Amino acid sequence: MQLTKSKTIRFSETQMNSLSKLENYGVNVNQFIRLAVKEKLQKDWKSIKEKKEKIILPF
Repeated sequence: MQLTKSKTIRFSETQMNSLSKLENYGVNVNQFIRLAVKEKLQKDWKSIKEKKEKIILPF
């Protein structure tokens, strides 16, 4: 898979410590974050799409 776009995000100190611990256990943190975002979008996509479609202007 060729990644072509980048997005900068910020983490709290606690989140960075947690990601560091995962990395110490041999987890690929970048892949872990991508997978977490993908799962969250799949889970919430129906409600996200629903909210967008509800905004209908009468004119």
